[in-house]
Amino acid sequence: MNNMVDKSGRLRLPKYWPILYVVYRLRRVYNSFDLQKYLYLAKVDGNAPIEYVFVDDYCGPRCASIKQDAISLGVRGYLKVSFENGWVFEITEEGARVAKELMNSLPVEVQNAFDHILEEYSSLPVVKLRDYVYDAHQYPGVKPRPRAETEYEELKKQIKSEINLLLHDFSGIESNANTLFLLGSLDYCKLVLKREKLVDSFQKDNLITLIDGYVKKVMLLRELLGNNPELVGEVCLNDLKEDFELIQEASEEYKVLPALYEEGIDLSVFVDVEE
Repeated sequence: MNNMVDKSGRLRLPKYWPILYVVYRLRRVYNSFDLQKYLYLAKVDGNAPIEYVFVDDYCGPRCASIKQDAISLGVRGYLKVSFENGWVFEITEEGARVAKELMNSLPVEVQNAFDHILEEYSSLPVVKLRDYVYDAHQYPGVKPRPRAETEYEELKKQIKSEINLLLHDFSGIESNANTLFLLGSLDYCKLVLKREKLVDSFQKDNLITLIDGYVKKVMLLRELLGNNPELVGEVCLNDLKEDFELIQEASEEYKVLPALYEEGIDLSVFVDVEE
């Protein structure tokens, strides 16, 4: 705590303070997506003094350093960090002690605004949270022009083509846990695109954008592997797994396709005989 005190002896707020605050208040936060959205809403709607800078992303406003700092807080013993198809952050005894000290330097109005954000949005399913943040804050005061159906079909055709190339590349690699995940997730995305018949333009755009962003990330991974695609077995895919979790939750929420994590799901019944 010594590095948190300025020359006048007052407690100053380290950059990571809102991460610790959220996890302290909620005790447990599942996936970095939720954590980032709470901090974004607290900064924009609650006017909390948060230093993290957010950029537009296919998952809505995003700041990669939030997850990195949360993991670092785990190394320091303030948080317990684990992974269950998504990052899980839990407060530790030491983290709770530090959070309480930091709260002493927070104005009451900031705490109240932050608590209001958490109370209002922490119970939202992840898809609805993403919908709200992306819809209300990505385009404040104006709705984006919905794509024409022909534009959607062209985009889906392009994504399917990219998926087929990736499936071809990864299917030629010796089977391991990572290749099985990538092949399975890409097959799932392809099936979602095939079955998607949503009439709600926002849901349609949300789902297709999530899949497009995910496929682009897998394509970047493939490019980074270069002429050694077999090295994929040694790569940590936790971030991809977390993003794929969002796709499954959106697909299930919009009643397009059940999530793979649903017990007893047999996706073969959703596959048409003819392509």
